[in-house]
Amino acid sequence: MTSIIHYYRLLPSSHNETVRSGIISKLEGAGCKEDAARISSVDMEYCFNVEAKSLTEEQTKRLEWLLSETFDKTGFSKGSSNFKCCEGSIIVFEFGPRMTFTSAFSSNATQICQACGIESVSRLERSRRYRLSISAKLSGAGITMVKSYLHDRMTEEEYPAPKTTFDVNNAPEPVQHVPIMSEGRSALEKINEEKGLGFDNFDLDYYTNLFKVSICIRNVRFFFFIS
Repeated sequence: MTSIIHYYRLLPSSHNETVRSGIISKLEGAGCKEDAARISSVDMEYCFNVEAKSLTEEQTKRLEWLLSETFDKTGFSKGSSNFKCCEGSIIVFEFGPRMTFTSAFSSNATQICQACGIESVSRLERSRRYRLSISAKLSGAGITMVKSYLHDRMTEEEYPAPKTTFDVNNAPEPVQHVPIMSEGRSALEKINEEKGLGFDNFDLDYYTNLFKVSICIRNVRFFFFIS
């Protein structure tokens, strides 16, 4: 039976201030200056979600050697995060690949494991965890803004709790109508924001014009057909 094993690795502190500056800039740019002022520090760690059948002691040693830092083993542990529970002045977010597909990282990682004699590892996904130290509670808008900055909604999702399986049993979403003909580009902008499609200005203009032009051409063809 396969199960998910969690390994945690603390990232060097040199990454932290860069991420914090980016978050603060995002919040201030969105008018959430009070939230920006409440974030005093940011810490980061990786979580390696390893799907594997039973591992031998030797295979476990090889896997841990692959996942840990070569010259600095501090901050690396199995099953226990470097971050404590979200209480008081601490908020923890975790983001990783969507479970509907195997990431390129996982494909490379499993091949490396197999080359090292760890054949029982069938999938290995890496997620990122952020610990924000705050002086006061962030607003709902501020939390939403921070989450949107920290991950790509097209390819990633938030992990509210540690992954226990990679299986996805989600039912497909119903087909959704986007009223481009009646509302124009604003309709596409709305669905882009809701679904995190990642369309830039060029994409929005292109697809708006594409649908409008294609409908117009179809109507012209129909007009000539019935004339």
